[in-house]
Amino acid sequence: MKRIKAIKFCGTLLLMLAFIGCDIDLQERFVFEPEVDLTDPYSEITAWQFFNTSQALKLNEDGTLNGDGLNYFKAAIEAAGMVDEYNTPNDGRTFLMLNNNAFEGNGDIIALVTGSADIEEGETPSEVMARADIDVLRLILQYHIISTYITQNDPLLVRDVNYEFQTLIPGEAGKIILRRDSQLRIDVNRSPAPLPSTATGGGNNERLRNYNYVFNNGIGHSLSDPVRNQPYPSPNN
Repeated sequence: MKRIKAIKFCGTLLLMLAFIGCDIDLQERFVFEPEVDLTDPYSEITAWQFFNTSQALKLNEDGTLNGDGLNYFKAAIEAAGMVDEYNTPNDGRTFLMLNNNAFEGNGDIIALVTGSADIEEGETPSEVMARADIDVLRLILQYHIISTYITQNDPLLVRDVNYEFQTLIPGEAGKIILRRDSQLRIDVNRSPAPLPSTATGGGNNERLRNYNYVFNNGIGHSLSDPVRNQPYPSPNN
């Protein structure tokens, strides 16, 4: 008897809930809108156009060059006459963008292309690059353009495996090695690598600093030091 009463009670309750539920408005479809912008902000412009933006030409509060900026890089591209390499459509390239830290200091680009790391007070990046050996400068820039489009999470890169790619320098001198670890960090020309010993050690194997700047003519990652396969020639030789 008690069981029958319980069943009747449950039935009555369900019927009441059905009538009450009819008065509840349908909820609008939920659309997740993250606070962080997940789009690629530079995908409609070329790499060269990005290098001319305030996001690329960074300055510190005191007006000095920010180490992560691309002020010297932009000036180097202009001095080398290589704007078209960064500004025209292509099948998909990876641009290793050399930040200001990659230019300043012993063994870095200014020293490689002028023979001295010294910068005169007040000298602008364009003025420094005007002193550069253009042939050496072009080689450096050509080595930092990979002819394959490579993202940080590219499925082609299995972790802890060396992968060989070709830069704009033809032949063996243009080979470059990328190696990704379990934390998605990518090293360039890390030892051991199937490259000449001159490509590894002594500051020539570096880790990419910033990743995945998507442009409409390629993708960019930044470096704080230049890399190489073979030694760059001395300036004016």
